[in-house]
Amino acid sequence: MLDNLIPRHLISPLVARTVAAALGRAGRLGESDAATLARVVSALLFLAMAASVNAAASVYEILHDIRDQLAVVLPS
Repeated sequence: MLDNLIPRHLISPLVARTVAAALGRAGRLGESDAATLARVVSALLFLAMAASVNAAASVYEILHDIRDQLAVVLPS
């Protein structure tokens, strides 16, 4: 389990750094903007996975919800 491999307090910053690196590689965002947007994406992921309305949702449904939200938040 992930909880056994990475302490919980490190997961969010790890996700944010990984997303920021991916956004930065696209070349359209500066380092600061990529880091800020990565924190927004990380929060979106957390909220989608923790929301009580998604308690009965399948993994596929949650991923679809995340994809729809990211399409609105991320620059095209």
